[in-house]
Formats: sequence, C-alpha cells, structure tokens
Amino acid sequence: MRIRSSGTGALVAFVIGFGIAPAATAQQQTPAEKQAEQTPSEAPAQPKKTRIPDYPNPRTLTIGVFYWDTIPGNGPSIFTGNQAYDNETLTHLGGDHATPGLFVSIPITRTGEIKFEGFISKGDGNQTAKSTLDIFSTLINPGDYLATRYQVKSGKLYLDDLLWPYKFPVSKFRLKSLWEVQWISTNATVDAPIVNANLTTSSTVETAQGSRQVILPTFGLAAEYQLTQSVLLRADASGFGLPHRADIWDADATISWRHKKLEVVGGLKALHFKTSPQNTEYISDTIAGGFIGVNYHWQ
Repeated sequence: MRIRSSGTGALVAFVIGFGIAPAATAQQQTPAEKQAEQTPSEAPAQPKKTRIPDYPNPRTLTIGVFYWDTIPGNGPSIFTGNQAYDNETLTHLGGDHATPGLFVSIPITRTGEIKFEGFISKGDGNQTAKSTLDIFSTLINPGDYLATRYQVKSGKLYLDDLLWPYKFPVSKFRLKSLWEVQWISTNATVDAPIVNANLTTSSTVETAQGSRQVILPTFGLAAEYQLTQSVLLRADASGFGLPHRADIWDADATISWRHKKLEVVGGLKALHFKTSPQNTEYISDTIAGGFIGVNYHWQ
C-alpha cells in the first residue's frame, strides 16, 4: 500500500508541476512581447524604379516669334486666268521684305501636338508696262510707269504626330506625320503715279487693286534627330494641289538649342503658293530665306 501511494503521489506531483510551469512562464510575458510574436516580420523595402521621360525635354505650351530674312527676289506675279478675255499678266511685283512671324504649340496626346504658324510679308517695286493690261478691271496702257506693292498673309494650323518608330522613350531619330490646313491671302496694288498726276478729275484713275486667297489641306512628313538632350535637328515638307487649281507647298530645315524654358531656333524656310486660275487673274509667289526665332516653354 505504501509503495502504491508513494508512486501515485509522485505521478500526480509530476503532472501538476509540468502543467503549471508553462502557465507560469506564459504569465510572465509582457503585452509588447506577445505583440512582437504575433506580428510578422516586414519584407525589406524595394528600391523605386526611376521613370525615363518620353522626350528629352518636357512638352508644354510653347509660344515663339521668328524673323524671316527673305532672299531678295522678284516677288509675286499676277497671271491671266481662265475667265479673262484680255491680257491680265503682270509679273514681278517687287522684292519681298523681311518678314515677322508667330509660332504656337501645345501637346494634346502622348505623341501629338497642335501647332500654329503665321506671318505677314510685304514688298514693292517699279516697272514699265510693256503692253496694254487689264489688271483687276483697270486699264493700263503700254509705256506707263508702274509702282507696285503687295502683302501676303499666311496661317497654318496642323497636327504634328509621332509616326515611326512608335516607342517610348522616343528614338533619337524619328519621323512625324503632318496634317495641316493652310490659308494664304494676298492683295496687290498697281499704280501709274505719273499718269495719275496728269489726269483731270473726270478721267479714270489708273490704280488697280485686288486680292486673292487660297485655303487647302496639306500633308507632309518631318524628320527629327536628337543630336544631344538640348540640340534638335529637324527637316519637314508638306503640300497639296489640284491640276489647274490652287496649290501650296512649304519646307523647313532647322536646328534648335533649348535650355530649360527658352529655345533658340534657326534655319531655312520656303513657301510657294498659287491661287486658283479659275478666275480673271490669279497670283503666284515663292518666298524663301533664312530665319531665326525664340520660343518660350511653359513648365
């Protein structure tokens, strides 16, 4: 009996001691220690990837002005149209003067920008009529000394959109498509000052005035090469015309240097236009020369 009692007591004491010890140990843990055991360890922070911009320089609203030093030439010419019954041709109204212009650009998509370019060109000259002329319904006699002057106004609104290669960031060399609407208006004045000075008030004054305009969609391509982050080379050409109707073409070759918000651009520019021959007179001209401009980029 003693042996059983002793064995049973030892067994009970062992079980009680084994059960109580862990409980006592658990009661000694602080709340902070418990929370630390329950909270999983955080993964190491991953470094953020640096996003490469689509273009070397930010594309923003841009406003600029340029000065077009046109090559001294013969100026526009008035030609006899299909509706005329006599001679309406008077060529070379005088050399073009230096021309101021305006440029505006604003991005509208990730690849495209809406741009506007406009200018006003003026010129004048002198010559002697070689034959009888009927200019803008005004009779001019052969041998009359003529003073001519004219004005050409132009506006071009167009979408400049990335064509190839279509990837981002853009390639150093890239082609762009040009979708344009061009408007050109020209007016001319042909005066016979010597004859006018000798005319009486009852005589017809020999001063002819008239204007013609053309509005056409034009299409083209532009090639760009990013020489450095700040220097861009560009050449573009566009045009459109119909047989025996009006036509327009223009072309530029430029180099530009940009520093933050300011950009200096220069190069060569040329423009040709012809109003519709389906009139008594139509006017044609080609203007070309070097230009320099300054653009301001809002950022």
